[in-house]
Order: sequence, then C-alpha cells, then structure tokens
Amino acid sequence: METSDIKGHLLLMMAPSGSGKKSIIDSVLKEHKDIYFAKTYTTRAIREGVEENPLYTFISREKFESMIDNDEFIEWAEYSGNYYGTPKIEIIEPLKQGKIVFKEMELQGVRQMKELIPAEKRTVVYVDAGSWECLEQRIKARAPISDEELALRKQRYEAESESMDKADTIIRNHDGKLPEAIAHMEEVVDGIVKSAE
Repeated sequence: METSDIKGHLLLMMAPSGSGKKSIIDSVLKEHKDIYFAKTYTTRAIREGVEENPLYTFISREKFESMIDNDEFIEWAEYSGNYYGTPKIEIIEPLKQGKIVFKEMELQGVRQMKELIPAEKRTVVYVDAGSWECLEQRIKARAPISDEELALRKQRYEAESESMDKADTIIRNHDGKLPEAIAHMEEVVDGIVKSAE
C-alpha cells in the first residue's frame, strides 16, 4: 500500500474500556468539525438501551470476512468473538487529501499503523484512567457485563497499560479529572492543527 503521498496527519487514541474515551472523543467531535473521524466496522451486536458510538458501523460477520478477503482493511482484529476493523478508505484517502484523521484504536491496530504511517505523520495518545479496580467499577456501572467479557477487558487493559510508554502523549483521566483530560486532549489536537497549517 502506497503511503508516501500522505499530506495529512493521523491522530490515534488508545484507551482501555471504562477510561472515559467517549467523553473525550465527543469533545473533539464538537470542537473540531474539520477533523475526519475514521469509522470502525464491527460485527458485534448493538447494545440495547445504551447509546452507541456514532463512529461504529455495524455489519454482518459474512460482510466483514468478505472485506478481509478483498483486502479492504488497513487493520483488523478479532476480540471477544467479534471482528473490529478500519477500512483503508477511512484512513488513507482522507490522509492523502491532507486531512487530520482521528481514530480510536486497539493496541494491535496501533502497532500496525506505526508500521504503515511515517512517524512525522502520526501521533499516538494513550488515555490513562488509573488502576484496573477503578476501570472495573466504571465498566460494571455502565451496562451489564459477563464475567468472561470482563476478564477479556482486563486482559486487554494489562496489555495496553504495558504499552503506555510507547504513546507520544499520555492523557490522565482519573476520577473527577475529566475536564482536565479534555483540556489536555484539546492541546494535543490544537498542536496538530497548527502544524498542519
């Protein structure tokens, strides 16, 4: 895949479940209408009674596997029995057009993107929301969750926490610190916007 003619900048957010990423993403969405927010395609079921992330596109497992076969994804992974992935058209095309592209992504995807996108054309942000015990309480308070799913999220949290120091910026969103976390994210985005001008 040809990435040498990229004119824009890729902003990746890596954030464990329960870290408050949706609130931070919503703030960036509201304040920066010119940023392109790349969509995630997933085969997981829509959660009843829970406001879904508008940046998710829900498709069938058959459709997803067809897209894999056709090499349409820039990165994808299977997590908790469901596929999650980012189509190439959601990342490469807007970057070629000179846009700032924002994407929340799993550790595996971030590693794949680091291999594809030159360092000067990408920024990785990690949202640190404290210990697993704090996140576990947030996750349980949000919606019913099985022990198996919770264990998988803990496993992912541990893997991502170990990679925290690989991020370009760490945003701390501990309990009661959401306004500060949002302000820090705004600083990061503003810096990217200014350097792109």
